[in-house]
Amino acid sequence: MKEKTRDSLKKCFKIILGLLLIMAGVYACIRWWPHLLSLIMGAIGPIVILVGLMFVFMGFSD
Repeated sequence: MKEKTRDSLKKCFKIILGLLLIMAGVYACIRWWPHLLSLIMGAIGPIVILVGLMFVFMGFSD
């Protein structure tokens, strides 16, 4: 019985922590929206390069 209570508390703690982190993330996205857009725009180039490399390596492996 005691172990069941402990597992229940762990689960509840994880859920509360997850909800707090989600709220902090939403707040950060809203607060720093222009900076987030700059980050996304800056990451598009390297992501395209990595996807291109993946396709090249897949072509060599066939």
